[in-house]
Amino acid sequence: DQNRDQPQRHEDVAAAAHMAEDALERRAGVAAADPIIAALKGGGHVVAFRHGATTWSGIDRIEWPRERQRLLSARGEEQSRIIGAAFAQHGLPVGAVLASPFARCRDMAEIAFGRVDERMELLGLLSDSAGRDDRAAYMAKMLKTPPADGKNRIIVTHTSNIRATTGLRVAEGEGVIVRPTGDGFETLGRKHPEDWT
Repeated sequence: DQNRDQPQRHEDVAAAAHMAEDALERRAGVAAADPIIAALKGGGHVVAFRHGATTWSGIDRIEWPRERQRLLSARGEEQSRIIGAAFAQHGLPVGAVLASPFARCRDMAEIAFGRVDERMELLGLLSDSAGRDDRAAYMAKMLKTPPADGKNRIIVTHTSNIRATTGLRVAEGEGVIVRPTGDGFETLGRKHPEDWT
C-alpha cells in the first residue's frame, strides 16, 4: 500500500513546487510591470506617506495625550499592514524610517516597517505656526538627499508637509515616490495602500 501511495506523494510534491514557482513568477511579473516597484528594488528612493486612515478629521496638538489625538482607525492599521507586507513581498530595501511624532504617523511606521525614528521636524505644517518654514525645509531636504545606505528612505508625515514640497494633495495612507537628485527630486508617482499589492 505504501508503494502505491508513493507516486501520488511525488505528484503532490511536484504540484506544490510548480505552484510555488508560478507564485514567484507572478510576483516577479508584477514587479517588472510596475516601474515604481522595479525602481524601489534598486534602492536610492524616498517614499513619503501620509498617515493611514484615522478615527476623526481635524487638527490636534502634539502636546495632547495619545487618547486625545487623531489615531489610526482599524482601516488605517490595515493599510499599514498592507504596505509593510507589500514591501516584504517585493523585497524592497528599507533604510531609515522617519515619522512625525503624532501617534497616527509613528503607529503607521511601526506597523508597516517594525521600527520608527520620530522627528519633530516632520510635524504637520498646520499643527503649529512656529518653525513651519524650518519643517518645510527639512521635508524638502529629505526628498532631495539620496539615502546614504542605498536603500529607500521612508517618511510618514502629514498631507500639509507633502503638499508643500511636492505640490500633491494625498489621501490618508497614500505615498509619493521620488528619486532624489541632490539639488532636487523627480516624482515617479503615487500609490494608495491597495496599489502596493
